[in-house]
Parts: sequence; C-alpha cells; structure tokens
Amino acid sequence: MPDRLTRDTPIVDFSGHIVADGYVPEFMKPLDEIIGPAHNDPDVVLKRYQDAGIDRVVLSQPPYMGHSDADAVAESNDALKSIIDDYEDFHGLAAIPTPAGGKEAAAELERCLENGFNGGALETMSDGIELDDEAVEPIFDVAEKYDAPLLIHPKIDASLDEDVDVLSDRYRLNAIFGREAALSESIFKIVHQGILEERPDLNLVFHHLGGNIASMLGRAHLHLDIGRWPGQDHVKPFDEFKRILEDRVYLDSSGFWGYHAPLRTTLNEFPASQVLFGTDAPYEPRSADELHDHATSVANVASATDGDAVLGENALDLIINIDE
Repeated sequence: MPDRLTRDTPIVDFSGHIVADGYVPEFMKPLDEIIGPAHNDPDVVLKRYQDAGIDRVVLSQPPYMGHSDADAVAESNDALKSIIDDYEDFHGLAAIPTPAGGKEAAAELERCLENGFNGGALETMSDGIELDDEAVEPIFDVAEKYDAPLLIHPKIDASLDEDVDVLSDRYRLNAIFGREAALSESIFKIVHQGILEERPDLNLVFHHLGGNIASMLGRAHLHLDIGRWPGQDHVKPFDEFKRILEDRVYLDSSGFWGYHAPLRTTLNEFPASQVLFGTDAPYEPRSADELHDHATSVANVASATDGDAVLGENALDLIINIDE
C-alpha cells in the first residue's frame, strides 16, 4: 500500500514548538530534560521531521507567549529568528508579550513581522488578560495590518482562572480539561462579542482543535437555540454562531494524540479550509514515528483533496513572508 503521506504539496506542521538553547525557563527545565535535544536543537528537530516525512514546520516558543517581560520576549524572538533563518524548512511565529501592555506587545509583533516572522502566537489568557480585553486590540490591529495569522495557545497552568484552583494537575485535570475549556471559552467570547465580524482580516488559529469544540456543538446548539432559555439575549443564536465558526475560526489538529474521532468530528463540522495540520511537537509526539502517525491520522480521516488542504495548503495560504 502506498504511503498516504506521499503528496504533491508540502506537508506543513503549523504548531511545532522549540525553545531556543539558553532560553529554557526554570519551570520548564524538568520537561526539557525528559524531551532532550528535540526541545531546543534545530538539527535534531529537522532530522525528526525529515524522518517523519513532514516537509516543513512552523515553530513557536510557548513559555514566551504571554510573558510579561517585553525585553525577554524580544530576546527569545531574536533567538528563534536566528534558527528559522538558518533552516529553509522552518518558519516562525513570534511570541507576543501581552501583559507588557497592548502597545508594547503590538510593537514587538510588528517588529518581528517586519523582520520576516510568519505570524504570531499568544495565550488565551496572560496575567488575566483575555482575547476580548481592550489590551489585545493593538495586537489584533497589527495582525490585520500585515494579514498575519495568530496561533492561540492555551495558558499552560491554571488555564481557566489564575487565582482559583479550578482544575488542579494532581490528576492532570488542568492539562486534560482546563486548557481545552479555555480554548473553547476564547472562541465563544470572540464570536459572541462580534470581534471576528468587526475584524474581517483577523486570522486566529486555535490550538488543540479549539479545545475539541466540534464535539461540543450539540451541547452548544441546545443552549444557543433561540428562545429555549431565559437570559440569552446577549448571545448569538446557534445558526449564526455556527456560521461564524465555519467562516472565520481556524483550528489546528493537535492535542488529541492523533485519535481519529476528534479529527473526524472536526472535519464533519468545519470546512477543511479552516483546519490546519498541527502536532504540538515535541510535547505531544516525541519521536519521528509519532510525528508520522499524527500526519497519517489526518491523511486517513480526510479525503485526498481535503487532506492536501489540511496537511499543508491551508498553512501556506495563511503564513506571511514566504516565497512559493
């Protein structure tokens, strides 16, 4: 049987990660030791992708998304830019220091886009600042100005509330449920508050299948059904909500270990044009075989045409500063 990954168009992982050597923060060092050089050695990262049959990867640095020190974020972005400049198969998303202030964060994103970055990355919540807060508006202004995509990444710890231990990680509950609920919450807020309608050129790509939001649409339909519940005048009815999802929200395929069911449900509920192949490597897949399995899952679930779109074409259409 021919390899389902053999295709005429490049396969692009939109949500691979790296932390440049010397920039691993203290809280991440235990994980850094577990992952090894694939966490920060670009040569190892490149070989792993080549062995997996994946042509390109868009890299970002999770610990610096939402970091409050704009200077530290700028240094980490410059370190990442040095990496992607040296490897033609690497692209980069600039970390955005949202808590440093909207204007400062936007200025850093603009600096990076002017210097050749392919988009940006920020958290669902950074120091209590969420996507619908006024402080994020200058960031969105810059993203629209440059037509640059923004990866929306869940806050790593205390994803739902920074002051309340909503879901602790004693049983990995925040990692399993909290981050996904936070991603879905962000989607609901930007849709119901009309942010995407007000910003027709804003391209947001939500990590982890948007918290597996497609699997929750029946629940959403129940609670957004017109006139079924009191006190819902401030929310959009389900048909309008779903239309905006289908037209404007992008999702990447990471977060669910390549399981077919979440991917299949997402491709049933969303147009293939809105779904990008993403792996969350090296945190989710940690070997070339696991990377290959993630891409094969997409190829097995999607039709040939949809598979080409999801596995690479959509990412190449979204990212900027590339020559095709």
